[in-house]
Amino acid sequence: MTLSRRLFLSMSLAGTALPARAAAEPEVIVVGAGVAGLAAARALMAANKSVLVIEARDRIGGRAVTDSTTFGFPFDLGAQWIEAGRTNPAMAMLRDMNERPVPDRLEQAIYIGGAEAPKEEYARFEKIAIDASRKLIEALKKASDVPVGRVLVAQDPLERLAYAMVGPLESGVELGELSARDFMRQPESEPQYSVAGGLGALVARWGAKVPVKLGTRVARIDSTGPQVVVATTNGQVSAKAVIVTVPTGLLAGGSFSFAPQLSVAKREAIAQLPMALYNKVALSFGRKVIDASAARSVIGLNRKHEAFDAIVRPYDRDAAIVFVGGAQARQVEEEGTGAALGFAMSALAEIFGNDLRTLLARSSVTRWGKDPFARGSWSMATPGNADKRLVLAQPHHDRVFFAGEATDPVWATRVGGAYASGLRAAREALAWLGAKR
Repeated sequence: MTLSRRLFLSMSLAGTALPARAAAEPEVIVVGAGVAGLAAARALMAANKSVLVIEARDRIGGRAVTDSTTFGFPFDLGAQWIEAGRTNPAMAMLRDMNERPVPDRLEQAIYIGGAEAPKEEYARFEKIAIDASRKLIEALKKASDVPVGRVLVAQDPLERLAYAMVGPLESGVELGELSARDFMRQPESEPQYSVAGGLGALVARWGAKVPVKLGTRVARIDSTGPQVVVATTNGQVSAKAVIVTVPTGLLAGGSFSFAPQLSVAKREAIAQLPMALYNKVALSFGRKVIDASAARSVIGLNRKHEAFDAIVRPYDRDAAIVFVGGAQARQVEEEGTGAALGFAMSALAEIFGNDLRTLLARSSVTRWGKDPFARGSWSMATPGNADKRLVLAQPHHDRVFFAGEATDPVWATRVGGAYASGLRAAREALAWLGAKR
């Protein structure tokens, strides 16, 4: 028995040919070479503006990165899907690269304690999902915002699993930390697409012609003088405007400073948009030990009543990818790689048998909370603070602009939010440059 993946309601300049070289003193500096930074740079370059992107990592892509070597199939360590593909602005990247989207996670199987749920439980799971949306909508009619956990209180294992697919396994946070308004503003997931060679690999190809200074950390952005001066670990560079696209985890951690100091309202917005956590455990086996169709999606509660989500036999390989989010992700991340592997292997062994434990050939565990350039997976709005996304998006001192998924009021937490925010910040920078002529 199977179930549809998601039941919970919830200036395209990029195609123009791009120059491959930046001027010695660019008109705009972009901080961060993730999807938002690359989208902003491409849009500015298409408008014939000189751009330099500064990136602390030794690669572009940010939280979109594909490992194409470990398993013999593309494993997206970070961003993996483009949801709501009919309207998601990030679909423009696929069109730019003539990449055909692959419909993904069309069906799911449900397991409780190692046994697949009977047919009638699938129907009840669907009803729980529909009722969850209705309850959240009704709650938001009575209050401007509420924690999702105040509305969705599980009474049995199936409800616990359904609500986990709202909180930790969808949003990367526990229900009590999740803003109902922020969750419900998200478009529905369907149709959900992946990319045959990996979304991270696509982003790397799409941004290949953007001039980027890799391995360079920003220490200070000073807009008090005639030019905006960006002090980095590799020297100082200046421009007429700057676009900042780094995650809120870095902004909150004080990785670099601003002169003048950010406003109280913007600092408060950063504090109320902390990073959620969603990690992946990829496993490959020496032979076929998972008796399932290719790329089957499995959700469930293990015998310890812990929720899990997985894709088994991705790319028709003897492998699996197990997802873990929220408090569970933080716990296993703190305990180390062995804890993450143990969680994933136990969940799979309950369903497919203990033989897979002795046949593990390769593994890879993400740790986005420990990543020094992300400090989490995506932004979350704490209850009562969904509007802080618009505050974060406001310019600082007229010519320092902000982009990134955290700044988008519709597509936040998703690649579409990063892409759309990059174009929005590019438009703002172009307006500023035009006004200063």
